[in-house]
Amino acid sequence: MYSYKYIFLPTALIIFIFTFDYFNNQKAESSELLTDKVVYVDDVFIHEKKDFSKCRVESWNNKTTWEIPRIAKLKLLTEHGVTKSEGLNDGELRLISAFLYENEIVVTTSRQRTDKPQLGTPVFCRYFDCNRVEIPGSMYKSFFFPLTSVHCLRKAGASFISLSLAENEQPQVPIPFIHRLFKNPPNELGVCGGQIYGLDAKWMQIAEFVEHHKLIGANMFYFSVFEIDEMTRIVLNEYERSGFAEVSMINTEYTNAAMMRHMVQIHECFYRARQHSKWLLNIDHDEFLIPTKMPILKYIESLGDKTAELIFSMRRIAKFKESLENYNNIQEVSNDIQAINYNLTHEPTYGSPKVMVRPDKVDAILLHWSYGLEPGYKTIVVPKNVAFLNHYRTISPKFLWSNFIETLIKQKTKFIHVTLREKYVEKLRENVIQILGYVFEKHNVTCDNIPISLQRSTKPYLVKSGICK
Repeated sequence: MYSYKYIFLPTALIIFIFTFDYFNNQKAESSELLTDKVVYVDDVFIHEKKDFSKCRVESWNNKTTWEIPRIAKLKLLTEHGVTKSEGLNDGELRLISAFLYENEIVVTTSRQRTDKPQLGTPVFCRYFDCNRVEIPGSMYKSFFFPLTSVHCLRKAGASFISLSLAENEQPQVPIPFIHRLFKNPPNELGVCGGQIYGLDAKWMQIAEFVEHHKLIGANMFYFSVFEIDEMTRIVLNEYERSGFAEVSMINTEYTNAAMMRHMVQIHECFYRARQHSKWLLNIDHDEFLIPTKMPILKYIESLGDKTAELIFSMRRIAKFKESLENYNNIQEVSNDIQAINYNLTHEPTYGSPKVMVRPDKVDAILLHWSYGLEPGYKTIVVPKNVAFLNHYRTISPKFLWSNFIETLIKQKTKFIHVTLREKYVEKLRENVIQILGYVFEKHNVTCDNIPISLQRSTKPYLVKSGICK
């Protein structure tokens, strides 16, 4: 018995040492293999354009047009320099969107040169099939109008479009069409939300802007984003997800152009809304339409079907502090509603009016008015006792025209205090709290939220991340 024991133990020890040494050597060899300098080359076969499948032309895409609608009117407006005064003295040709209408395509760009006569200068529409292969013989010579936009013919089989400044120039990367082939616009009232730039927080302002205009009848919003902070982007994402907004993310070559891209934003909003919203309110996200006599859509209906433009007066309301920078809790949001907190203003004036237009009945819009009403349609100056705009202007010196109070004092303007009906205020507060609470109220995942089986299989990660102990 004892002799067997003394023989077994040394033998087991020898086997253990041999096995350990073997696997240790294997590990060393494996480590050497991992650091081997040999490089193996894999063939990667590139798809040649001729290898792509043949494009199928859908019914919506089987149309060619031969003339731009209202081309004579567009040329006349171009000759008169309409929209040429706004812009910068340089600018690359960068495409933003391509809107497909029944009888034309409009491509919006971020190019807005005013040092050279961009307005009316030639630009070439370039058409591409479903494989992004340029369609032979399809090029069309057009011109810039308005300042940042180009009208193009429709071409059967074209699924993408691009532009170039010369016939033999390499075109910009082709972009797909945004369909606007509706028989009737699906939205009754759309609202431009102005240009969003800079990284200061706008999430509170955007939420109040949208919820206010939803209350008075708007059902679509168009935002153009040049720079944006994370929290404002989250709010816009939610409005996009729920179908209340379309957001154009615009990448220009500028780092600090700030508000000098108004024409880019306005034309992008105008053509995005055409055939998508019957009426378009062209304002910024710190401006609020206030209908005081009747609902605004009811007022529009009372004007008949031959009105294409409404002009609204405006009053500035002094905003003595900036909106919330960060979301902390619902109570802070409830206390920061600008429609409740600020009421120092003056009587509305038509000095800086804003307009609501039917995008399919006018040829262009600027900051404060439109151009080229369709014959037979009229403009209405809306009486101050029917509706006007509240412009909540921050007096912080870092914002544009923040010294407006001093200017009004010099003009001997009479200041007044105003308030809004409690029923409206409470509904606005409720809706703003609801949307912001939905997107920002969060809680941490704890170990109790995780099924036991998942805890077992992922325990090292859960412990390391602090979710479980």
